[in-house]
Amino acid sequence: MFGKKKDMTEEEVSKRPSEALKILSSNIENYHGYKDLEHRKDSDIAFRTRLLTIMRNTGDMMSQVHELLIHSQLLTSWGPAGIVVKTISDMRTEASKTDYKYSTFFDVKDVEGEHGIDLSILYLLEIDILDNAEEFKDKIADVQLKLEEMMLDTVENNIANLMTLSSSVHNRFNERNELIRAFEKMKL
Repeated sequence: MFGKKKDMTEEEVSKRPSEALKILSSNIENYHGYKDLEHRKDSDIAFRTRLLTIMRNTGDMMSQVHELLIHSQLLTSWGPAGIVVKTISDMRTEASKTDYKYSTFFDVKDVEGEHGIDLSILYLLEIDILDNAEEFKDKIADVQLKLEEMMLDTVENNIANLMTLSSSVHNRFNERNELIRAFEKMKL
């Protein structure tokens, strides 16, 4: 996982934005951060591509879990699992879009400063999103394995946990996008 690979706490990373940037750039190809205008769009695309890859893998695994629930006749978990599948599908759609409305984040040279944003917050959000997405994928793999081995006693609770995790990843991704969308700076 991204934040845990470096064995640093969120507080340590937030005190040193360069550490958060190092974590992201060492784990995501073509990611250079958002400080320089010429790298901003490339870094956004690299981040969303990485998230999209995780969500595609996650979606495929969750579809298999959904099918296994039917075969195992666990119909009470089938509806909640469908909600998780829908959330993953929504995330995949959103991660493939670049619509930030009227944000000037990708057009203005300096995004930091008195009226700008703290890029470390954006970096921390991205680390958190990718950590949560990887954890979510791992939990789906666990549920899939339990279903394949017919260990059905905890499946309902595990599906409920997947609903919570999928919501968490989706909400954090929305927070990131809102932070970028909300950025508006007058070109003087």
